[in-house]
Amino acid sequence: MINRRPFTALEQDVFGLICEAQPELAAQLRPLLAAARMARRDNTGHGFYTYVETDPLLPAVEWPARMIHGPNRLVQVGEAEMPMGFILWLEHGRPDCLEGFQFGTVAGDIDLNTYDLNGLSLLGEWP
Repeated sequence: MINRRPFTALEQDVFGLICEAQPELAAQLRPLLAAARMARRDNTGHGFYTYVETDPLLPAVEWPARMIHGPNRLVQVGEAEMPMGFILWLEHGRPDCLEGFQFGTVAGDIDLNTYDLNGLSLLGEWP
């Protein structure tokens, strides 16, 4: 059974930034993401994978690669700021997984297993 919890604010913001950065794809991608549901989320400690279920009645996007590079952004994690990158993975032209990964901080990586991913938020561009 699919988990019907909504995407986090961070995930929703990243989806929006991906669409803004790919205007030639946005008209196809926005409806898929707007109707999408989270199937599951895996917190790896270094990042996360959020698996997406899309409406099979909506048309797939036409994109030459399996991945869409997302933004690199500073993310608020508790009291710390950390740079993260994002990739939206496609499967047969449909969003399948949002991958978030950290670039680390001067003090090293932050263990995301100790944080609720709902509390992460975008701060701004990086670098």
